[in-house]
Amino acid sequence: MFHRLFNKDCPENEAGHEHAPWHAMAVAWLGEMFDAMDATIYFIVLFPALSELLSTSDATSIGWHGAMILAMFMVGWSIGSVVFGVIADRFGRVRALVSSILLYAVCTALCAFASTWLELGICRFLVGVGIGGNIGLATVVVSEHWQGRGRLWTICLLGTSFSAGCFLTGGFNSILGDLGWRWLFFVGIIPALLTLYIRLTLKESAMYEEEVAASSTASSGAFATIKELVLEPENRKNLIVTSTLAGAAIVGYWAAISWIPAWINTLTGDLAVGERSAAMNWLAFGGLVSSVLTPLAVIRFGRGGTLKLGFALSLLSTILMFTTVRHYSDVLLLWNFAVGFACYPPFHIAGLYSVEVFAPRVMGTASGITWGMGRLVAALAGLCSGPLILFFGGSYAFAGATVAFIVYSLGFIASFYVTEPYGFEEFDGVLEGEMELEPVPVAGSASVKRSLS
Repeated sequence: MFHRLFNKDCPENEAGHEHAPWHAMAVAWLGEMFDAMDATIYFIVLFPALSELLSTSDATSIGWHGAMILAMFMVGWSIGSVVFGVIADRFGRVRALVSSILLYAVCTALCAFASTWLELGICRFLVGVGIGGNIGLATVVVSEHWQGRGRLWTICLLGTSFSAGCFLTGGFNSILGDLGWRWLFFVGIIPALLTLYIRLTLKESAMYEEEVAASSTASSGAFATIKELVLEPENRKNLIVTSTLAGAAIVGYWAAISWIPAWINTLTGDLAVGERSAAMNWLAFGGLVSSVLTPLAVIRFGRGGTLKLGFALSLLSTILMFTTVRHYSDVLLLWNFAVGFACYPPFHIAGLYSVEVFAPRVMGTASGITWGMGRLVAALAGLCSGPLILFFGGSYAFAGATVAFIVYSLGFIASFYVTEPYGFEEFDGVLEGEMELEPVPVAGSASVKRSLS
């Protein structure tokens, strides 16, 4: 059964490097785990950190400045997605991965030395640049080492790394939270050790090397790559769809759900170290469960159907949590599980779809633009969170519910424009091992093998 689910049809196997796909998966998984840890540290320390830096505990003031820092982080994330995507297409995935991880690790540690909210914001901007580059590349690296049913499962299971990163944040907060928020940022330097492992062990995929060797685009500069994506009609359409899907998932998580720890501070009226850690862990646990189940949902409902279901459940669970909970209790933890369960699948399917509809020679740039545009919108939404919190009288809950309603509705609508790359019935049959498909050319390249057999 395990072999049937993770059947691999990739160049590394043909060349005798049977462990390369698993090695690439391990590198990508660890990178995204630390991405999640360094990204979510800010949200779990937001209230105590800004209370100290602003010398106030006023929810409206903290919410306003917190939203501006979030926007700076997301702008950095957007820039990093595109810049490192171009670097990956031009100079290789390994160099881009190492550079991006080293950047966000060092800059997370620098957050601990911030003496003003603006200094914290600048550091978070640089953290965003690094994380934005790494997250987009992780999906690309996995997709180039895995094909067919293996690609479906590994990209979805890659999402469990984000849950693991959230567990790390909650765990470190439980251990170090009472010592002060700066200690948590110091922990962010740990991913720097991963870069040494990547640099010494990870090799470029055969798919990437063959495509670069055969392609004139890769040697003609970043502008040619972007031009191919924007001017080629099929690429342009796919870029709009994938960017909308990714944007809805990103904004929902980072401009609505991410306010939960700060919201808990207002519900409890104190530092709430244990309560915030518990909420983070339950949110991550829900995401972990749905990450494992998402491939089964794709088999049953297809990509578009799974996206519709994920966005609909995200909308309902987030709004109901924010509008019905009035005090901290186990009920809130259960809602966190439900929200985490619902909001993760759209990330996975958007990532899967974005690597299925673009050729390898432009895949890094396309992935960067897809996720970069989403984070740029998230930055704008983050800025709007401040006025929304002010409008609702300091209520993080109603501000979060409003953002969730808008973006998850948009994601649900965009899901109707998703097509099954292989046809839903054929895809289902292949996963059951009942039939084989002929290779299907991707946009702009008929040379890339897309067989699911």
